[in-house]
Amino acid sequence: MKSRLAALLLMLATTTAAAQSLPYGVSVANLQAVRDITLGQTTITGTLTNHGNIELPAPSVTFALYDAQGREISRVTQRADAPLPPGGTWDVRAITPHTFTRFSAVDVRAQ
Repeated sequence: MKSRLAALLLMLATTTAAAQSLPYGVSVANLQAVRDITLGQTTITGTLTNHGNIELPAPSVTFALYDAQGREISRVTQRADAPLPPGGTWDVRAITPHTFTRFSAVDVRAQ
């Protein structure tokens, strides 16, 4: 668990004006991607858990998508519809039309 949180900390690097970066207190787990050939889209799912002591208003997760050569080809962001209380979990579900070989969570924020 500590190594997974450390890896997440390394991935959280940038912030924007209206967002608060979350460098600690959250974890993203159980990530998977399923391609629906009929709809031409891929759904990325996972679980974000708030281990902190404060409510996270509108948490979001950004995933980087990579091709077979390891080049980043796109990003997709999913934002929660409600705040995430301390100890709460959010089932992340991000949909993209891009075809990719691998992906990773690169940013977690609260707005």
